Amino acid sequence: MPSTHTLIVEPDDGRTAVLQALNVATKSIDLTIYQLSDPQIMSALESAQAREVAVRVLYNWNSFTARLRQTDITPNIQKLTQAGIQCKPAPATFEVTHEKAFVIDGSSAIVMSFNLTSQYFGGTRDFGIITTVPAEVAEIEAVFQADWTNKSIIPKVASLVWSPVNSSAKLTSLIGGAKHTLDIYCEELDDPGTLGAMVAAAKRGVNVRFIAAVLQGDGGANGNARGVTFLQRGGVNAVCKSFLYIHAKMALADYGTATAQAFIGSENYTCVSLTKNRECGIIVSDAAILQRLNSVYTSDWAQANAAVAVDNTPLTPCNAGASAPASSAVASAQPETKLRSKRTEGKPKSRKKR
Repeated sequence: MPSTHTLIVEPDDGRTAVLQALNVATKSIDLTIYQLSDPQIMSALESAQAREVAVRVLYNWNSFTARLRQTDITPNIQKLTQAGIQCKPAPATFEVTHEKAFVIDGSSAIVMSFNLTSQYFGGTRDFGIITTVPAEVAEIEAVFQADWTNKSIIPKVASLVWSPVNSSAKLTSLIGGAKHTLDIYCEELDDPGTLGAMVAAAKRGVNVRFIAAVLQGDGGANGNARGVTFLQRGGVNAVCKSFLYIHAKMALADYGTATAQAFIGSENYTCVSLTKNRECGIIVSDAAILQRLNSVYTSDWAQANAAVAVDNTPLTPCNAGASAPASSAVASAQPETKLRSKRTEGKPKSRKKR
């Protein structure tokens, strides 16, 4: 029986899986996305519309500055609308629409941690899952339709992880349920709830490893230093690495056991991501996917660590009004664009090798 889930690993797999899915669409493509500018992806969407596939794009708008809307967002959206594609800004009820997900022909969906801009296919560690599970596809489509029409919805599929609805509870449950190992990637971290669950796991004997991004901010400070210090103090083996920009959001629990599972999605371990954004993730247990995730993590763990200065500043509880992620004060420059927003994820940084 063919697998109902397929793993995408970036930068290893490039655009191939996404382009293949778009190029075989016959009825519809619905996309919710934070950033979209990659010429090949844009062309595939335009080609689909030209062959009478109904293409709709729901894009982040609320969190971008007026200047960036004019210089970076609007030109790409205009190009799509000129091709006949329906495009809408995401509801302003979400601080950021940070979800990255396709639904294709109502029969498959792609849940991604990566944006659809060129450097995410060549310069970041990222993941995606293609699902053909009917209940998962149907719910991702239902949430798209609700957001498209600016209506509320309460998702119910157990394997899907949604912000601002249930991501905090589901990720805390995954972390809290680990008995042996937890291997985690995340770009940003400042949420004391999920980070506290990782510390609690380490204290009960789980081997917890955490790879975070280097969020280079004003004055050269690492925006993740506070979260990494918090984890290290609590017994988590937390590091930052810069051999690739760590944009992935992935947690692999209890690999090699009968209860092994993994989360992949757009959620960061930050207050804004878990409680204010629109985010989408998925939990899978397919053996081949877990094996490849473990192999990639093992290889990445062996890469050199970046230096992280100790920062003992206490984490602020999310319910105390801490809406901004760790990178909100980070003057970050994306290699693929110059996008910055009022409240966003941290962005890939230019590296000497690029």
